[in-house]
Amino acid sequence: MENEMELNEIELNEEVHTQEDEAALLQQLGDEQDFDPSTAGAKAADDAQALAAGAASVMAVLGISEQMLKQFGHKDFAFDPSQAENVANTAAPLFVKYGGEMPPWLAQYKEEFTFVVAAGALGFTSFMQLRMLKASDAAKEVAESETESEPSGETE
Repeated sequence: MENEMELNEIELNEEVHTQEDEAALLQQLGDEQDFDPSTAGAKAADDAQALAAGAASVMAVLGISEQMLKQFGHKDFAFDPSQAENVANTAAPLFVKYGGEMPPWLAQYKEEFTFVVAAGALGFTSFMQLRMLKASDAAKEVAESETESEPSGETE
């Protein structure tokens, strides 16, 4: 008896949907076309191509960074290739996600970021130039003091 009541309750709670109801729902959701499996492969290929382009972009940025570190730090500096590739592969989805642009929350600070990089580069190069000039002046003073202290080759 109890089972019959449960079945009746289940039957009463079931709603009947027609094909027209389903079509109306799909139209509301904006999915008027049937799924086409051939487009899934093309989308996957496009995604893979976008990830490869993102990784290449990151590698280019890392290459520029490496050159700057060589110029300002030490001529023999180099990123570890496997670590650089790992960074590029993990950062590639970010380039894809934002379409190769800066994220919107960071784009509003683009000018400030550019200024900080430019001012920092100018400050660093100025510091390095002052350091080189002081070292050059010190080397000149040492050379002058050495030439003054050397005896002339005359014999009396």
